[in-house]
Amino acid sequence: MTDELIYQSVKIGTELNEAIDQTLKGKEMKMQEGLFFTDKDGTKRTEIRIKWWEDPSVMTYRSISVEPIDILPEQPIALSELKSLDFYRDNDKKVFFGHYWLNGEPSLYRENICCLDYSIAKGGKLVAYRMNGEDILDNKNLTYVGENYIT
Repeated sequence: MTDELIYQSVKIGTELNEAIDQTLKGKEMKMQEGLFFTDKDGTKRTEIRIKWWEDPSVMTYRSISVEPIDILPEQPIALSELKSLDFYRDNDKKVFFGHYWLNGEPSLYRENICCLDYSIAKGGKLVAYRMNGEDILDNKNLTYVGENYIT
């Protein structure tokens, strides 16, 4: 690792910093002017984490948000607000990810997309997926533990 590489990795706006940021947090987009929400830690947020596996050209502000946020409008996204129109397709390789602090019952987003982060540090569930050589992911292979249950 060179000094320049380290510099580029932390300088906001560089290609390397953007790649690292998206890898760690997923894709985000700014909310419409004047809108914000308060996150689980009480921080005011003006950007939403978006479903990078959905085609943004057919989504609304509300439907593309990973977290359900009632104040988001049910109107088509202004595609010019997105850095990229790329999305993860049904025929792409299986992908497992975390750092999303989801709530509720663990389930797949698609047959090739699985989030394993269900907020265990905040009383949620510790989730794993049991691979059995399948080509298509299956909800029945999700397993998890939490405060009062084991499945």
